Amino acid sequence: MSSLHNIKKTCASTTNLIKNILNIKDKHITFPDYAYAFSNEKIHGVLSKVFSGLLSYPENPHCCSSCGKSGTVIKHTPKASLIQMIPYQNVPTYLRLYKQRYRCKACGQTFSATTNIVDERCYLSNALKFAILHDLKQKCAMTDIAQRYFVSPKSVERILKSYSYELNPYHMQLPECLLIDEFKGPSDCNGKMCFILSDGQSGKIIDILDDRRNFVIKDFFLRFSLESRNRVKYVVMDMNAAYPYVIKEVLPNASIVIDRFHIIQQLTRALNKKRIQVMKALRYKNQRAYNKFKRYWKLLLMPEDHLNFEKYVQYPLFDRRYVTQTEVVDTLLSFDDAFRQCYQIYQELLACFHQKQLDEFFHILHTLPEDLDIAFKKSLKYLIKHTHAIKNALQSPYSNGKLEGKNNLIKVFQRVAFGFRNFSNMRRRIFLYEENWHTKQPTKRNCGEKSA
Repeated sequence: MSSLHNIKKTCASTTNLIKNILNIKDKHITFPDYAYAFSNEKIHGVLSKVFSGLLSYPENPHCCSSCGKSGTVIKHTPKASLIQMIPYQNVPTYLRLYKQRYRCKACGQTFSATTNIVDERCYLSNALKFAILHDLKQKCAMTDIAQRYFVSPKSVERILKSYSYELNPYHMQLPECLLIDEFKGPSDCNGKMCFILSDGQSGKIIDILDDRRNFVIKDFFLRFSLESRNRVKYVVMDMNAAYPYVIKEVLPNASIVIDRFHIIQQLTRALNKKRIQVMKALRYKNQRAYNKFKRYWKLLLMPEDHLNFEKYVQYPLFDRRYVTQTEVVDTLLSFDDAFRQCYQIYQELLACFHQKQLDEFFHILHTLPEDLDIAFKKSLKYLIKHTHAIKNALQSPYSNGKLEGKNNLIKVFQRVAFGFRNFSNMRRRIFLYEENWHTKQPTKRNCGEKSA
């Protein structure tokens, strides 16, 4: 560590070099000759690079910052401050900055010169804080960020809290279309599942609640004015039976729309349950049929008009014979007549849904055969409870696809971070990533235009 006497000897070439390395713009910071400006030291048991410099004004301040009297300020002994910078070549880097202190002859108070590279009473540089904040917008764990920048995880958490906003961007207004869903939250949530809602047009997250129960959702929406709540025309959701009651109460003009994916999912789950039931019955009676059901189940879920009936492919479980996809499905249906009946009804409903034949779709649901499998029939009858919402789904262009993508992002965050223990930190990181994603949208380029 160099003495203060050597630090005060300014070297212009060394000052420019170190300022370029550390990206320092403050003109009041100077550095001595390189022999005194740089050293390798052990700090907290880790070998680090340490740059030593001086922060001083060319002239004494005009007046005292405490009493306000002018012409009474004189120079006092500089005070060293060890500031942590961004690591240089993956080595901890510090700036030992000697801040010139000044003393007022009138009141006796002392104060130091200030700089924009670090906040007052803080040892982490602003550049380091913004680098950590930038990494917090990426899909990585907070402990990994702390190790990368040689700081503690608590320091990363404090930076996250200090630079991220608490309130949602929609302070007073709600969009015309709302997307709502839930996901598994951290252990400190009031409920097991968190409630998330976003704008149906832009896809931007509006807010995340730590509970999905109706009274919590109601309290959230009542914070908005009645005029704002009346603006909401559509609410897209899954087939959760609890949401429609609170939605109708707090959003009087909103029409409930069931996400189209969940309607198809209800149909495919019903057929899959029947398939598994048939497989269990065939497991010890016909092992070859069981293996075919297990391997080629995806063909059963495909729409009939999407099955290829022209291209012959060699299938291993068909004795290496060349068969088409339709022949594979016909073989699977030949093993059980009850499953064939369920499959035919599934395909009829699927075709009506894709062609938006609402009357025919619900006619099939209301006239299901009496001898149809009970569990399969019960799953299909559940759709009748959401008749109005399903009709809205086929008549409106909105879906929960954008929000499901956000939920997938949240699951990635939770997996990378090995699970969040704090709901507030998870919420802050989601909003940080959301803000970063919206600012990085690529601009579309018109290739037809020629530059002047």
